Amino acid sequence: MMENVQAMQAISFSQQVTANNVANMNTSGFHSSRVELETGPNGQGVQVQDVYENTASGPLVPGGEYVETDEALRYEEMLVEGSNTDLATEMVQMIENEHAFAANAAALHTNLDMTGVIINMMV
Repeated sequence: MMENVQAMQAISFSQQVTANNVANMNTSGFHSSRVELETGPNGQGVQVQDVYENTASGPLVPGGEYVETDEALRYEEMLVEGSNTDLATEMVQMIENEHAFAANAAALHTNLDMTGVIINMMV
């Protein structure tokens, strides 16, 4: 039962990282992250192994910055690195997280139902 709860916590963390990637997909210079999961202690459950940042460069997008000159503040247009977040990849990850969370919730619910049946049989 605790293995399911542990897995649900790890999957929830993965969903938070994925949501952060989607929220920042239009932020210049943002690098997406990915959660790597591993088998839990004693070969049971799931836990977060690590969070990896995708270091690949994003596409060049129009941008700019304000530069101070002797006369005034001037806006200079230039190309800047955009976010390397791929929305299709993030949506697939969110669907995987949703299904994994639901499977663990169903297993937890079944375990609790079975425990209730055993207790009712004893009473």
